[in-house]
Amino acid sequence: MGTRFELLIASDGPAHDLRAAGEEALDVICDWHNRLSAFDKGSIVNLINQHAGERAVRVDRDMLDLLIACSKWDEETGGVFDIALGSLMSQLGFRGQAGSNSTPAFGMSYLEINEEESAVFVTHPEVRLDFGAVAKGWAIDEACRVLQELGVTNALLHGGTSTAKAIGSRPDGQPWQVRTDAETDAPVVFLTDSALSVSAPRGRLNEAGQGHVIDPRTGEPTRGAQLGGAAVYSAAESDAWSTALLVLGERPGSMRDEIASILHTPAGEWSLGGASAPDVFRGGSTDQKV
Repeated sequence: MGTRFELLIASDGPAHDLRAAGEEALDVICDWHNRLSAFDKGSIVNLINQHAGERAVRVDRDMLDLLIACSKWDEETGGVFDIALGSLMSQLGFRGQAGSNSTPAFGMSYLEINEEESAVFVTHPEVRLDFGAVAKGWAIDEACRVLQELGVTNALLHGGTSTAKAIGSRPDGQPWQVRTDAETDAPVVFLTDSALSVSAPRGRLNEAGQGHVIDPRTGEPTRGAQLGGAAVYSAAESDAWSTALLVLGERPGSMRDEIASILHTPAGEWSLGGASAPDVFRGGSTDQKV
């Protein structure tokens, strides 16, 4: 996934057991990297892309669950969360040298998921899947599930300082605290058995200085909000919604009230939404940041 993952386990128990649990959780992340990497020729994503426009590719149940979830989030966000933008990422220069000036086909309308056959078919030869907007969150959810099965009750796991998930609370019983941004006035996020993801156009730019988050409605890098973030139990869902919020620049009516949202507007203001937002996002400062 081209990023660093860090895990802090604060549970009681023998050190060797906790270390073994942590290593197993990180192995889960490596496994999902191997499946979802757009750069690994042996990944299932590359296999699906190689057969775009030709035939369906059978996948295992875990991969099928991810595809079904992505299809659901695409619908819930009104199409602004889209995992079929790989051809655009290449054309705009986010996969090395930029492609031709002509815009390639893209979008999840070209994706067919067959649950009965456990197969996926990309129906247009130009379309490429890219899980960059959700891979970290999905892997973190799976890793945390393993940690909990192994008895870990208090932990914090993050990937690339953009997605984090808390298991339980800190050893002192207080929520885990992270920052939504390095800005001095950025709200502090309080996490207990929940996840946070943030998306921003900065960080990875192409030669034209454009951000890497694409608006599927226009086929161009998004403009508007400086940061979009979402907090909810699932790290993968928070990943999907943080991307959607950045693209939309506002909280949509389709967003469930249980999902707390945060936006840093072009005017430099922080906008919060969702029933739990006052408890999740608070003013203050902390040494940790996401």
